Amino acid sequence: MTDLPQHQARVAIEALRAGVPNRAAIRLLGSLETTIEAAFTRALDAVWDPSPAPGIAFAGGFGTGKSHLLGYLREAALKRNFVVSWITVSKETPLSQPGLMFAAAMRGAIVPGSADDAITALLDAVQGRAGAVQALELWASLPKSGLAQVFAAVIHLLNRNLAPELMQGIEAFLSGGKPPTALVRKQLAGLGARGMFDLGGVNAASLQLQRPRFMAELIRAAGYAGWCVLIDEVELIGRYGPLQRAMAYGELAGWLGLASDSRVPGLHTTCAITDDFADQVINGRQDDEKLPERLRLKARPRQAENAIAAMEKIKTAPLLRPQTDADLARHGETLRRAYALAYGWGAPGPEIAERLVNRTVRHHVRGWIAQWDIQRLLGDHAGIEIIPIAPDITQDEDFAAPPPDDDED
Repeated sequence: MTDLPQHQARVAIEALRAGVPNRAAIRLLGSLETTIEAAFTRALDAVWDPSPAPGIAFAGGFGTGKSHLLGYLREAALKRNFVVSWITVSKETPLSQPGLMFAAAMRGAIVPGSADDAITALLDAVQGRAGAVQALELWASLPKSGLAQVFAAVIHLLNRNLAPELMQGIEAFLSGGKPPTALVRKQLAGLGARGMFDLGGVNAASLQLQRPRFMAELIRAAGYAGWCVLIDEVELIGRYGPLQRAMAYGELAGWLGLASDSRVPGLHTTCAITDDFADQVINGRQDDEKLPERLRLKARPRQAENAIAAMEKIKTAPLLRPQTDADLARHGETLRRAYALAYGWGAPGPEIAERLVNRTVRHHVRGWIAQWDIQRLLGDHAGIEIIPIAPDITQDEDFAAPPPDDDED
């Protein structure tokens, strides 16, 4: 029996009724994906190795629990003191555009034990730890960090009395915005340190490659175990045009660290995708044959190799295991008890509906809750009709906006 209090039991049931698992629902149902969970745990254990293992991709059908599993892994990482970012691929967060992906990662970041904005919480924590600011600045200043000097410059200014405008500019930059170069130069000049850092033009594309590396080190300097990024609904890249899809594969490879020299110590990424994507999109549209050449013609040979690696990763992604009758019975009894607690009503035992190919765990869960609602509110009993709706991964011009040109900040 769950030890959730009554209000959290109700929050969990309401989320499951809507088909959107929240943290209470995830804690309630847990996970049975022990193989993926074990691989995830090993990856977190080794996240600070000089060349950590590549990230994890897993696949499953619509409604089989991909988002639920990502949520379960999020809870596991938070318990281990990782900062966790959740990114849902969408029209507003296209996987083909690294700047928007990084900004989404920072918006969706959770810092353990803090309800504050992630960057604010991390900078506060760094400034509160003896020697942390100085150690981070020293690391960022070394050539082996591979960072533009603007990162070391903004860290140099911490623990000083900064104008609100400058502090806001620093936080915006570390969240994915442009460097507040003019304000930083002015502040450095006032400290007699203007010549310490070369703040010349920084290529935006280079900054995008450097941001994850810096963020992982900032998180460690703040006293946390590392950075875990979870990417959901990767299958939506199937709606992109060919060039954007090619670039999305390349960016996915970067987040997952599929090339040994692109792996970021301190960062682990796990992503979820539908189990039919490889067949319908990669094979069906011959992406693995056509798209790398598009990138080569755009003078992006490195991204072409990354795209190939990402497509191979998707093709070989482990599938979520099918739920057995025993699994469904366990979930049903857990939900029955939670429902009874949430509404103070003796919910009867759940009926396990006929096992059909198109009847997923989500269908069973929402069916049980709907039946209990009808019995509790109307004193009646009704069957549940299942109308499957598959995710749409057909190409959509609205998703196919051309990528921005590289520019300088």
